[in-house]
Amino acid sequence: MATGIELVVFAVVGLFGTNAIPHFVRGVTGKRHMTPFGSESSAVLNVLWGSANAAVAGSLAWVYRDAVEASTLVVAFVAGVVMAVGLASYWTEENPQLPWE
Repeated sequence: MATGIELVVFAVVGLFGTNAIPHFVRGVTGKRHMTPFGSESSAVLNVLWGSANAAVAGSLAWVYRDAVEASTLVVAFVAGVVMAVGLASYWTEENPQLPWE
């Protein structure tokens, strides 16, 4: 059975893994996209930011690989879906802005 910390770690894996996708995709297609560094971050910065998110998710999953079981995978999946729904909702706003801008 997974411990509480393992469930939290895999929730973070799901969040970072899901967040990596839009940044990487926008970047490799040459589009500007928001990052924590600004609302009009370059495509290259988005590839780097997406890759960093994927590296965090992959590193955590690797370090906690012995905890991979049904419950941790479900937590990662649910956290990823929650993140995806949040991103979809956010990007449907007419003029989305980062909270600090």
